[in-house]
Amino acid sequence: MTDTLRIAHCADIHLDGSAQGREFYRDAFAAALAEMRAHAPDLMLFAGDLFDSNRATPETVAWAMDALAAQPFPIVMIPGNHDCMEDGSIFHRHDFGALPNVRVLTHPEGEMAHLQELGVAAWGKGMVEHHPGYRPLGGIPPRPVGCRWYVALAHGLLVPKGDRTDRSSPIHMHEIEAAECDYIALGHHHAALEIAMPRGGRAVFSGSPTDRLGRGATYAIAELTEGAAPAVTIHTVAASASWPGF
Repeated sequence: MTDTLRIAHCADIHLDGSAQGREFYRDAFAAALAEMRAHAPDLMLFAGDLFDSNRATPETVAWAMDALAAQPFPIVMIPGNHDCMEDGSIFHRHDFGALPNVRVLTHPEGEMAHLQELGVAAWGKGMVEHHPGYRPLGGIPPRPVGCRWYVALAHGLLVPKGDRTDRSSPIHMHEIEAAECDYIALGHHHAALEIAMPRGGRAVFSGSPTDRLGRGATYAIAELTEGAAPAVTIHTVAASASWPGF
């Protein structure tokens, strides 16, 4: 186990977002991965929508698997609403779990990955359908006994405390506040946002490295230290200044 844990957190790449922009999305993800590697993280959390749809080309899927496998750190990831676990999902057709450094959490009711060498327990769900009844953080278990760090991944719409919504995949603030996690890696909002949790943890939307909403093309780096609130920094991908449309 480690006394500190450095997390790289990314989401919403949308590979194959358009045939015309296929190289853009690959280049953008490659640039973000290179920058995240430079922070020497212990772990990467990917919070959904690696692909823009379950119709991504086999070439793009193979490229993505090679890119993830090449990273020098463990990766825990979940599907998003664009690449959800519907019939014919990419994650049904391709075994990302066969990559030695990758764990994909795909169970619709949620599942836990234990990274014993880091003292990490990571929980997340495999979204099957993006609809109002789906709760990305619904049913999150209490903090597992024996772990040093408890992290979760969820992909959905933030609903502020006291608000109601009929939109799909809501993540209610009271669910975030009740979670016994040190860090919750969130995806779906393309603008980065940090949320303080009552027990001292942080829930964070990392933003998207392929979108300029909010602070630009972003990812998050979180430093977890026992007895202190996580230190979270939102980074803008330097290469984004030269990308088309940025």
